[in-house]
Amino acid sequence: MDINDLHPPDDYTHRFFIWHEWIQANGPLTSENVFEYFATSMFYDKQSNNQVLRMQTMHTGVPVKDEAAELRRFTGVEFAVVHAQPPSFFVIQKRERLSPDEVRPLAAYFIMNNRIYQSPDVYTVLSNRLLTSLSALQSSLDILRKHRPDYTPRTGFVWPITDPSLSEETHKKGSEAESNLMDTPRDSDAPQEKRTDIPKRQQNNMLLLNAMRATAAHSKMAFSASSLTQNMEGLEPDTPVTTTMRSSATPAPMSQETLSKTLTQEPGNRGPIGGGKKKKKRTSVAPPPAPT
Repeated sequence: MDINDLHPPDDYTHRFFIWHEWIQANGPLTSENVFEYFATSMFYDKQSNNQVLRMQTMHTGVPVKDEAAELRRFTGVEFAVVHAQPPSFFVIQKRERLSPDEVRPLAAYFIMNNRIYQSPDVYTVLSNRLLTSLSALQSSLDILRKHRPDYTPRTGFVWPITDPSLSEETHKKGSEAESNLMDTPRDSDAPQEKRTDIPKRQQNNMLLLNAMRATAAHSKMAFSASSLTQNMEGLEPDTPVTTTMRSSATPAPMSQETLSKTLTQEPGNRGPIGGGKKKKKRTSVAPPPAPT
C-alpha cells in the first residue's frame, strides 16, 4: 500500500486558516458571507463548480440569487454550507454531485471562532483513539511492573489490598508517625527503595527459617524412628517378647503349706557350699638368684 493512500498530499488536518484583516474589514461571520471567507483559504478548490459559477457571473455583475439551485445543473465537485450557527460555528461540506438529487461526500470543514479546520476521517480518528488507549495501557503496565510485590514461597506474587474502612485509622497513624519523624533526625543517605525492602526481606527470612526448622524436625523424627527399629531388631533374639498377660499387678499371698514346701525344697536345689567357681590363689614368682 502506498503511503499517499493513507496520508494524501491534500490532507490539511494538522493545519488551520484564519485571516484577521478580512474579519476586521467585513465584520463577524454570518450565513451569507461565511462562504466568501472560506473561499480565501487553502481548503477551497478553485476547480469546483462553485468557482465555475462565479466566473460565469463575474463580468455580468448580476449576483447569483439561489446558488444551491444553480449547482444542481452541474456534475462534479462542489462546496455547500450544511450547518450554520453564527457567529462562532459553521460546517462546510465538500462533495461530488452525480445527479441533481444524488451527491457523495468527500470531506468536511468546520469554522470555529474564525478558524477553519479540516475534519479528520474515520481512519484517522480510530487510529488516534487506538494509539491513545495502547499508550495508556503501556504506561499502566510499566507502573505495575515497577511496583510488583516480591515473590514469597508461601503465597507467591500477592498484591496488598487495603480495606477502605481502615483508611482513616492508617491515615491517623501515618500522621502521628510523620510527626514523630519530624522530631527525630532523618537518614537522608539511605534511599527510599532500600527502606521499603527491609521489612520484605525480613519476612522472607522468617519464612525460610520456619521452612528449615520444619525440614530439620522431620528429618530428626525419621532418623530416630529408623534407629529404634534397628535396636528392636537387634534385641529380638536375646530377649524374646512374651505375650502372656498378668492377672494382677501384685502377686497373691501364699498359704502356709506352699510356703513350707518351698522352704523344704530350696536346700535341695541349692548346690554345696563353696561349690561355685574357686578363686585362684595368686602366687608371686620370685626372680631367679643372680649368678655369683
